[in-house]
Amino acid sequence: MTPWPGVEIRLLVALERVGSTGSFSRAAVQLGYTQSAVSGQISALERAVGARLVDRVRGARSVCLTPEGAVLYRHAVDITSRLWTAHAELESLARSVRKSRTGPRVIADKPR
Repeated sequence: MTPWPGVEIRLLVALERVGSTGSFSRAAVQLGYTQSAVSGQISALERAVGARLVDRVRGARSVCLTPEGAVLYRHAVDITSRLWTAHAELESLARSVRKSRTGPRVIADKPR
């Protein structure tokens, strides 16, 4: 059983980007989403964990993490970092496997 069944990796990635940029707009650009999509992801994450994570000021160009947001942000950074590390390791392994499959092949002659 997971502590927060509604928490998806993409939501933690959004929090990590919002926290590191201090902006929904800049996070959206980096993630390739719209600003409203990132805002919606943060709202979904807030509902899933039952806490306000980001202070939004209408008309302001930046946002601040709440104390709860700062705690979850630290974990989101760790989780996303581990995911990128796992991705890199799997890519490296896949390259090694492809290289070994495409390397020189020895074909045995039929016995005479």
